[in-house]
Amino acid sequence: MLDINTNPTDRLYFSQQPNALATSAFPVNNDLLNRAIDPFKVSSYSAESSFPNLTAFSSDQQTQTADFIVADASAGFSHSVRDAQLKPQSQSASANTDPLTGTRSASALNFSDPGNSLLTSRNVVGVQNGSIRLTEFVGTGDPNDFYRFEIDTKSNFSLRLDGLTRDADVKLIQDRNSNGVVNFGEVISSSLNEGTTPDVIDVSKLAPGTYYVQVSSFLSNSTNYNLTLSATPVPVLPDIPTPNGAFNDSYGYGLVNANAAVTRTLNRSTLFPDVPNLSENNWGVDAINAPEVWAQNITGNGIVVAVVDTGVDYYHPDLDSNIWQNPGEIAGNGIDDDRNGFIDDIRGWDFVYNDNNPMDLDVYGHGTHIAGSIAAERNDFGITGVAYNAKIMPVRVLDSFGEGELNNVAAGIRYAADNGANVINLSIGNEFYPSNLVNAAIEYANNKGSVVVIAAGNSGFSQPDYPARNADRWGIAVGSIDINGRMADTSNRAGSTPLDYLVAPGVDIYSTTPYNNYETETGTSMAAPHVAGVAALVLSTNPNLTPAQVEYILTTTANRNGVTA
Repeated sequence: MLDINTNPTDRLYFSQQPNALATSAFPVNNDLLNRAIDPFKVSSYSAESSFPNLTAFSSDQQTQTADFIVADASAGFSHSVRDAQLKPQSQSASANTDPLTGTRSASALNFSDPGNSLLTSRNVVGVQNGSIRLTEFVGTGDPNDFYRFEIDTKSNFSLRLDGLTRDADVKLIQDRNSNGVVNFGEVISSSLNEGTTPDVIDVSKLAPGTYYVQVSSFLSNSTNYNLTLSATPVPVLPDIPTPNGAFNDSYGYGLVNANAAVTRTLNRSTLFPDVPNLSENNWGVDAINAPEVWAQNITGNGIVVAVVDTGVDYYHPDLDSNIWQNPGEIAGNGIDDDRNGFIDDIRGWDFVYNDNNPMDLDVYGHGTHIAGSIAAERNDFGITGVAYNAKIMPVRVLDSFGEGELNNVAAGIRYAADNGANVINLSIGNEFYPSNLVNAAIEYANNKGSVVVIAAGNSGFSQPDYPARNADRWGIAVGSIDINGRMADTSNRAGSTPLDYLVAPGVDIYSTTPYNNYETETGTSMAAPHVAGVAALVLSTNPNLTPAQVEYILTTTANRNGVTA
């Protein structure tokens, strides 16, 4: 998921954009607010967009010049650069003081670039369960101060910048791609009040992780400041008992597990034996134990997975042999041979242009990336999809900017169900408004026997977007985890109402993109196809299972161990 772009007519889903790493990470995100959310244009869909990997180089973000170490933080604790702890022994207390304030700034210390970048940010210990107050200076010769802190549990975070004599601003940042640079979209929130008005940032339910605070002078104004940071842990709700097992309000039933799901389908009492992991580019299939299933010659044969999205590059060499062909249609004769209402729909349909060419024209290849995670071929190059012998049915409902109309999304879902899709992947979402049109189409597909898998959304909310939020009735909602099993902070959580919610790999997922390319992207859009692929493996084992039975198998065999909310 990325930006929430609006359509001049209808819209309310996320579209993948470049350099927009987690733009909608939190509702208070000023980066998001500055990118044209139009509250009056909220009736259509776009891709639950993904985050391109923007890593430019690898660096050690632990490098610091001076640390604020707090053994026992308490309210009102103050730490100033005037304290001897932050001064080299060789300098006197009065050396290199700021001519305006008489206060020593970090830049006056004998350190290279002290606290003036993410890489040299100063560590602040004790923010969680405490309130830390720091006194510092920004201005001439020292325009920026960076501080680093960590929280290890979901917390309500508060920041206040006051004591100003000139204008200064503050930002809360997360270096999500760990490249030591503040990329677009990595600012969680900011406060830009004018003059000496205090700046305040409040973020509820801030996910565990490493964060940075940037204090900046405005137009090189010089000023002292007080910076107060605090984080109060959010009470952890107990798991909710359900017929499918314990349900967690963050990760639902846990990480989808292909090995356990398929062995359950076969009524085996033991799991398939472990096999060696694949390459790092395929870490997602390893995390869900798909290779163990492949070793039993269960690879998705005979199963059709519809990708209802921006289309699919059906000429991609890692996908071309796995594109669905309509058996009832004769190519190029201008006749609706199978009488399904679509002429020459030999490989799917484009509901944007209303023609038989569902090619992925999205500038970031959203639909093609999803298709690769599901069923990229197993060959000597590229990647391998979760169900690498399943067939992909391309259904284009979103335009080249990842936006689409509700009626096209609904029509695409119905088309997929009517033309034999066993599984339908919907990596699309809407933060605030349900659509009766789309809900009715999902219910229709469910009743026709299609398992519908839906991305939960990437706004860091406590419950999924629509239509994933309706997974208590139809379909499976999917959140995102990284290679360490930690839920992405941008991934919408499961919520307090039990529904069929799983998590799957969705951070730094390498997959196919148009024009024979591959890209690494992040988002629940990338997590959903992993679950769709596992559903295909289960159905290839027993194609007679109903959607409800598949959903029950997937949720009751999910792996809760190692998943961190």
